[in-house]
Amino acid sequence: MAYFGNNPQRGELQELYADLNDLNFEKKKEAVKKVIAYMTVGKDVSDLFQSVIKCLEFNDIEMKKLIYLYIVNYSRQKPDDAIMVIQNFRKDVRKSENPLVRALAIRTFGCLRVPKLNEYLIEPLKDCIQDDDPYVRKTAVLCVPKVYEVSPEICPPLLELLQKLLEKESNALVLANLIQSMREIEVVSGKQIIILNQKIIQKLLLAVDECIEWGQIFILDYLATYNPQDSKQAEIIIERTLPRLSHINPTVTFCAVKVILKYLDFLDNGDLVKNLCKKVAPSLISLLSWNQPEVQYTILRNISLILQKFPILFENDVKVFFCSFNEPYYIKYEKLDIMVRICDSKNFGQVLNELLIYLNEADPHFVRKTIKSIGKIAITYDKALDKAVSILVEFAKNIQQPTEPVQELLIQMQLIYKKNKQMYKHEESLKIIYSIIDYANEPESKSACAWIVGEFGEFIPKSVEKMKEYIDNFQMEDRLVQLQLLTSAVQLYLKYPSQCSILIQQLITSAKDSFNPDVRDRTYIYWRLLSTDPEIVKNLVCFNSGTFSNFSKDLRLWETQDLVLALENMGNISNLFHKLPHQLYKNIKIKVNNQQEVKIYKGDEKPESQVKEQQDENQQNIQKEQQQQQDIDLLNFDDPPVNNNNNNNKSNKTDVFELI
Repeated sequence: MAYFGNNPQRGELQELYADLNDLNFEKKKEAVKKVIAYMTVGKDVSDLFQSVIKCLEFNDIEMKKLIYLYIVNYSRQKPDDAIMVIQNFRKDVRKSENPLVRALAIRTFGCLRVPKLNEYLIEPLKDCIQDDDPYVRKTAVLCVPKVYEVSPEICPPLLELLQKLLEKESNALVLANLIQSMREIEVVSGKQIIILNQKIIQKLLLAVDECIEWGQIFILDYLATYNPQDSKQAEIIIERTLPRLSHINPTVTFCAVKVILKYLDFLDNGDLVKNLCKKVAPSLISLLSWNQPEVQYTILRNISLILQKFPILFENDVKVFFCSFNEPYYIKYEKLDIMVRICDSKNFGQVLNELLIYLNEADPHFVRKTIKSIGKIAITYDKALDKAVSILVEFAKNIQQPTEPVQELLIQMQLIYKKNKQMYKHEESLKIIYSIIDYANEPESKSACAWIVGEFGEFIPKSVEKMKEYIDNFQMEDRLVQLQLLTSAVQLYLKYPSQCSILIQQLITSAKDSFNPDVRDRTYIYWRLLSTDPEIVKNLVCFNSGTFSNFSKDLRLWETQDLVLALENMGNISNLFHKLPHQLYKNIKIKVNNQQEVKIYKGDEKPESQVKEQQDENQQNIQKEQQQQQDIDLLNFDDPPVNNNNNNNKSNKTDVFELI
């Protein structure tokens, strides 16, 4: 079988065995190199385990590195034989005068990942944590999380040593790796292990200036999760972090941005907050100048996240996010989202002019997203309504086939008409939109068309005939379309009772036995209401307020506390997917953030609390009005109650019970 397998020939193993047991040092060394070469290409040389271990008696560091690599690779296959190496490890850790050998031994010992060996590792690891050489201490603290992951029950003494080392350590390299190790343990355990005080924080801030780039990232990344005691401490940390905004490494710059944005919530000085925002924005913009689209995409995804909490950050820099013709579409999609978030009542003209150019793109997905962005801006800002509708109507004039952008156009025009019903008069928009209604082929767009026909039936020629076409195919439509057709048909019936009596009869006959409970329930409710008092139905389905202003301007995707947690983890892979770390990785436990007050920076807009109070008050008023207008048991299908007000409405009333 050796002929067909990956194992070296038997003669080669015997030669290696003989060379490993030879008295000549050079032969032993060459044999070890050959063993590692075989192991690297995937050949099984585990049978030589004991012969390789014997070579640890030599003090040659090059040979020790090769042997330690061999031990790490095969220790899981031969855990019983690996126990024989423990004495050699302890000897290298405690008696070797070379710090490289001590660090190499403890690093290899930590990589074994064999539970039965970890109990022998605790004492040597304690010695290395307290070693005089900083390189050995750095290697030892990085070894602790590996041991904790395999055997957490034996690690409490090590965690106490790490906390003591944190208080007295002066070497920046050791301090940075110590913070990172303790953070990894916190992620696995879900408990707070690092206990900070003012002295340790000062030490960390000083270490940032002395560390290499990775060390700076470790420390800044941890400071972004710390809640300062007061405004003064927050100012000190921000002041020491500001120089990192101009660092050549984009990761260091991004970590510095993360720290500053976190600590803005703890500052009492409003002018200082504005000045810091002006300093942070150019740093993020400079990161977009990198030529690698992957880096740009990462920055844009995180900027989109930042803007949910800091909408004012780029209010004067909207041109930075305009799309270039040669950019990948995944970059353009992110820039579109960011432009919508940055857009306000001052710069909407610039944004809409730029979006108008994007409507000529070849990619239908990008054009559809552009139309959706125009609709969002129109709905959010009253001043932008006229210009946005003009752009969409001009685009509709050139439509000749049912494409993706057409579906989105119909959906957005429905939302705009809901926002302000009077917009149907703007540049004959209703006439042009009605001319492309037949191009709707998605449930959402068909539902939008049905709403337009029902809402503006009196302004649309042959609206009853168009509704009849929809009702003829009622059973074949999606649930969303069926529900909208019910409402729109009732609206037309109330406007043209004589013309729509047979139409409404056909619809109720088709819908009352629907398999979908939502469609069936809405059918019976309308049936009951029409048989009781059409005036009530008119108030419900034909409610005309002129302009409807209860559209939310809050474009945040998450709740405030989740948003704070996401901002603390900026730069992680989870943020590329706009997810929280524990949603992406099941074995991660998240520390609960104890921050009491979270601010959303909205510039000159009202504070979030005032907006919420006003929305609650409006909602209560609407509920009171609805309660006064209607006090009927809609699901009671006994004989309809007699309503004295019906005498004035006999001319508009048709008994739907008799129709069925």
